Amino acid sequence: MTYFEQAIVRTPCDRFSEGITPELLGKADASLARVHHQGYIDALKASGVKVTVLESLNDFPDSCFVEDSAIVTKRVAIMTRFTAPSRSGESPLMREVIEGIYGSHIEAIQAPGNVEGGDICRAGDHFLIGLSSRTNEEGARQLAEILKKYGFTSSTINIRPHGFILHLSTALSYLGNNTFILMPELANEPALEKYTQLVVKPEERYASNCIRVNDAVIFPAGFPNAIAQVEAAGFKVRPVETSEFQKQDGGLSCLSLRIPPLHLN
Repeated sequence: MTYFEQAIVRTPCDRFSEGITPELLGKADASLARVHHQGYIDALKASGVKVTVLESLNDFPDSCFVEDSAIVTKRVAIMTRFTAPSRSGESPLMREVIEGIYGSHIEAIQAPGNVEGGDICRAGDHFLIGLSSRTNEEGARQLAEILKKYGFTSSTINIRPHGFILHLSTALSYLGNNTFILMPELANEPALEKYTQLVVKPEERYASNCIRVNDAVIFPAGFPNAIAQVEAAGFKVRPVETSEFQKQDGGLSCLSLRIPPLHLN
């Protein structure tokens, strides 16, 4: 399992509820989102991760979902390219932060390619790339070439037939030990055949998005069946509150860039 040494997060802004995704479960409360965000930071720290907290960006309501802006690996950081114009201004701001960590070891997706980091799920040195409304074929092709250049492998999963799934990471998460937790809609995907699958109940689909961080799986609170599945599979679970992020169709993976120890040549 990949060990994570540091993470980058960004505080939810006052305009958090004005993000791209329409209200799914009522209007999000920005103040409560910040409380939950601090709980998320505390969980990362409890897992042994050094956390860099970036200031909120009121011009960009979705900017706390930092995972979408970059793909970070032990050898290279890859700047993504947003589909939504309202988020494009986040990219140069995040690149400044990434350059402080990776220096010149940075690649970028170029037009007409689009990739959002939420469509990428890493299982060791293999990357699953979701084809979605936010990540197109050209973006996936460019990303696969970059990953191959740095010694990684990749494969694609088309989630477009499942219109309610925003990003690939909305629907599945790698827990380590050759195991995925996932929504039932992806249980028959050929790219997942070799893995053990923990399939959540339909009413607990949201729990498919969680993050294995070193010794524990940081997990959304309030999904007892899914938590029991993960614990029965031998994983330690660290629950955190996520209600306000759920209202904006955001999950735990969206809220951080998790960086392993670097091996830059």
